[in-house]
Amino acid sequence: MKVKIREVTEDELKDALIREGKGKELPSMHDNWRFNFATQLKKLSSAKAYVLVTTDTPNVIEGCIIFQMKEKAIPYMAYIETAPHNRGTVKKHDDVAGCLIAFACKLSLTSKDEIYKGYLTFDVLEEDPANEKKLMGTYSKKYGAMRIGDTTEMVIAPEDGEKLMAKYLP
Repeated sequence: MKVKIREVTEDELKDALIREGKGKELPSMHDNWRFNFATQLKKLSSAKAYVLVTTDTPNVIEGCIIFQMKEKAIPYMAYIETAPHNRGTVKKHDDVAGCLIAFACKLSLTSKDEIYKGYLTFDVLEEDPANEKKLMGTYSKKYGAMRIGDTTEMVIAPEDGEKLMAKYLP
């Protein structure tokens, strides 16, 4: 799927692509990512990995996501991460996470179970509870996610997913 991400230094939109990621190309901790995506993907059933790359540099992964249909019915964002060079105050690209989350919302529409169709669920798990709370706040404010009870699980409802798709997907 074609998307646009913002190059921060030039403040211009760059053409990018979200495509299925395969095996050895998936990011890992050896490349300063937080997750070993290939290893995590192998552990999950009904899951696929997707990478976001720019058309200028198709071999450089800007972000990665693992999307899973839990119990073959529940749309679940198992892992998401932006590349190390796209984090913090001095990042190369912006809107990478937004594009990946919007893409996951689009995938959530493929659920065969009408109860879960369009809902995107995910967990926010951080070692430091303060970071967990901060990240949950970001997901709520920036992407419209709601916390489920007193858990670390969050959900993006179909109407908020539609807004994300309208903003980040062509």
